[in-house]
Amino acid sequence: MSSIIASIKDLITSLFEVVFSIFGIAANLVQNGISLVASTFAGLINMVIDMFKGVINAAGGIVSFTASNFLILGVIAAAFFGFLQFQRSQGRTVKVGDKKLN
Repeated sequence: MSSIIASIKDLITSLFEVVFSIFGIAANLVQNGISLVASTFAGLINMVIDMFKGVINAAGGIVSFTASNFLILGVIAAAFFGFLQFQRSQGRTVKVGDKKLN
C-alpha cells in the first residue's frame, strides 16, 4: 500500500514540476523577448551613432583634403608672386604671354 501512495506522491510531484517548468519556460520567453527588443533598439541607436561618426569623419577628411589643396595652391601662388617681385626688383621685365607686367 505504501508503494501506491509513494507512486501517487511521485505522480503529483512530477505534475507540479511539469506545470512549474511550463511557467519557467513562459517566463524565460518573456525575458528573452524583452531582451531581444532592448538589444534591437540599442543596436539601432549604436548604428545611428556610428553612421554619424562616419559622416563626421568623412566630412573631416574632405575638409582636410580641401584645406591642404588650398594651402598648396596658396604656396604656389605666393612663390610665383615672390618670383615676379624678385624679377621686378632686378630690373627685368616680366612678360606673361604678349603682355608686359612692369
